[in-house]
Amino acid sequence: MGLKWKLRQMMRERKISNKQLAESIGVHRNTILLLKEDYPTMIRMKHLESLCEILGCEPSDLFEITPEQASG
Repeated sequence: MGLKWKLRQMMRERKISNKQLAESIGVHRNTILLLKEDYPTMIRMKHLESLCEILGCEPSDLFEITPEQASG
């Protein structure tokens, strides 16, 4: 099983820019760019809570379970 991070998709659906989201959460725009990566390496819980509040979603809405890809 794998996880797909859906922040980019949710921002697009809600028409929220990097700048708007960064200002709402209180972080630099570069932080948003890092969070929008397909597989971010880390996210702080306070940022996850803020994302959910601003996007009107639950943490589980930001993830999609995907079949694990075969390696090699």
